[in-house]
Amino acid sequence: MTVTVTTTPHEEEIPLDDADWAAGGIPRQSDASPWAVASPKHAAIVRRQGRLEESFVRTVADALGTYLELSAEE
Repeated sequence: MTVTVTTTPHEEEIPLDDADWAAGGIPRQSDASPWAVASPKHAAIVRRQGRLEESFVRTVADALGTYLELSAEE
């Protein structure tokens, strides 16, 4: 599973800083969009960008969870 990483500012994005990368990184300041989830096909993955710190992944996953919660009426 992936979330979109973008350099275009949007509300409720999570800033992705150099310190969030355990390995690798990206050349420009970017943000993660926890509402834009995808399941890419293996062939679509060209190369590894890096590896994110677990704390950042948890932050994004927690934010994603807020978009998936059902209300008490549903």
